[in-house]
Amino acid sequence: MPECGAGQSECVPGRAVVVGASSAIGAAVAVELAALGHEPVLWGRDAGRLEAARAACGGGRVDRVDVTDAGQVEAALARARDGAPVDVAVWAAGSFAWGPADAVDGAAWDAVLEVGLLAAARFARLVLPDLLAAAPSALVLVGSGAARRAYADNATHVAAKHGLAGLAGGLWLDVRDRGVKVSLVSPGLVAAGAGLRSPAGQERPDQLLQPEDVAAAVRFVVGFPARGCPVEVELQPQRTP
Repeated sequence: MPECGAGQSECVPGRAVVVGASSAIGAAVAVELAALGHEPVLWGRDAGRLEAARAACGGGRVDRVDVTDAGQVEAALARARDGAPVDVAVWAAGSFAWGPADAVDGAAWDAVLEVGLLAAARFARLVLPDLLAAAPSALVLVGSGAARRAYADNATHVAAKHGLAGLAGGLWLDVRDRGVKVSLVSPGLVAAGAGLRSPAGQERPDQLLQPEDVAAAVRFVVGFPARGCPVEVELQPQRTP
């Protein structure tokens, strides 16, 4: 981390685990954290995109991980911490099912909650001992504008993001006095993933947030002085989408 805690004579960035690094937002986050001096550890399911992200970072580690499998997550964390501490963890994974509640595919419906909330909670529980040992450290959960409002045709997405906001708030209260920052970064429409499938994303993607904007917010949280924590950062496009 950029700022050392009490009793630390030297502050050397460790490893930053980025979950969902095969997405555009996750890859952009990894690049920002590498620029801060952290060794990126990139998790995702698409091997080609993970390798592209590693190249953009100028190096790092890649690991194909199914985040819904707790055993895989535990094994991947053991590999991530081998030889260096994990002092930053970023959750940028998600799933999306667009459609009315009475018509959306059942498996896709379940996956949105599984990946967007339950897996995030498991990951947080498993990575917190590493972050506590490496404090000052940071856990950043990337949510969305749906964390504080509802949208039609997105019921489980809204539920997952509302839950993620609650998770972030509760986690921060549990570890704030032990040197771990916990932050929720909530962007509005981003020109990536599901955002590009929205009407605004299809018609005027240049007016949406870019993945690099979300990454800049994550960098802001991670680089913030250890005496404070930006507990929630909401981003919106400057122009109405």
